[in-house]
Amino acid sequence: MNTICGLCGNPLTLMDTAAGENKLADGHLLCNSCLNQAADLNRDIITHLNQFFLPEIRGIILQGKIGTSENPMSANSSGFQNNTVPTFGFGGIPTRFDEIQDQIVALNARLSILVNGEVKELVHILERDEKLTAIAEGLMLPGKIEGLIFSTHQRVVFIDKKLLGNVQKEEYPYHHIQSIDHVESLLYSTLRIISKNGSSAEFKLHNKSDGRNFSNAFNQYLKSGTDQSFSQQQQQQQQQQQQIQASSFNLHSIPDQEPPFHQKNSYETISRNLTNVKKESAEVIIQQLEKLGKLKEMGVLTEQEFAEQKKKLLERL
Repeated sequence: MNTICGLCGNPLTLMDTAAGENKLADGHLLCNSCLNQAADLNRDIITHLNQFFLPEIRGIILQGKIGTSENPMSANSSGFQNNTVPTFGFGGIPTRFDEIQDQIVALNARLSILVNGEVKELVHILERDEKLTAIAEGLMLPGKIEGLIFSTHQRVVFIDKKLLGNVQKEEYPYHHIQSIDHVESLLYSTLRIISKNGSSAEFKLHNKSDGRNFSNAFNQYLKSGTDQSFSQQQQQQQQQQQQIQASSFNLHSIPDQEPPFHQKNSYETISRNLTNVKKESAEVIIQQLEKLGKLKEMGVLTEQEFAEQKKKLLERL
């Protein structure tokens, strides 16, 4: 039997157990102080304590602390400036393990005391910028290895901490996964991970809604990747259009040194301009003849095309 409070970690006294064990659904026990603190925020805890899990109790207290911290302090209103770092833990600055536990609470995960060792290992397995998107307790099939399976924005991982302290870890990066499927039964769900090379991994999760959470997390990853790819395609198309617009020119604005971007389209534009313009001065015609000659030198115009356009220019004199 547990001899410490599952919430604050203090040893349980005779006063804590005098009225019976303050036992939660996952086997954790609470001291009277933590129980009263949680009951002040949610009266249902008193009458239905055995239906609550430790992460739920911690979440209730955490939410109460967040609500309190959002109210302005009387000391601040009198001009006192509080420079302390805000914290929602149980004293001191929140640790990485506190952050992970808060993420578990936010996911409404129901984990039993049997995976406490695996939960503590998350500190060593998760990268600093990784955030949990789904987590569940279950069996890895076909060996029926009991452990913890979780997903982040990058991967799915199954871990099992052995009695001697070593950890078995199976990792499935998202970019190697073809699909994640799940089937819900009355009491549990089955999760199947299919990789792009055809191999698969199967897990039996203890709660029927857990498989859906992993599928949703992977589908969100696929959607974000598709949106990013579509955005990149749009940017490429815009850049191509800008390049085409910047490269368009007519006979009067053609650069002296740079070759044209689209030679065929440029020639057609020159041809239309020479056909439709009105009579112009000899000076203008000579300038256009010089540019026409440069087009010929650059290979834009053939001898025949050059002679044809030269003739049109001379007819405008």
